[in-house]
Amino acid sequence: MTKVTSEHYLPVQKLAQEYGYSDTFEFLEAECQDSVMPACCTHGCEVEPDGTCEHGCPSPLLLLGFI
Repeated sequence: MTKVTSEHYLPVQKLAQEYGYSDTFEFLEAECQDSVMPACCTHGCEVEPDGTCEHGCPSPLLLLGFI
């Protein structure tokens, strides 16, 4: 797993809830369909599945170690 040190970090479960999902894996399945996805960031950044945003927050897939 990736260690996040950014003050803008948003946990994956909380990110999923903000997008209206009660289950983290449903969120990942739905949001992984495009070339970008929400970053684990409080600013609402979008990133490539293997990327990090300008605030240093990774994609959920990268954070969870799936990539």
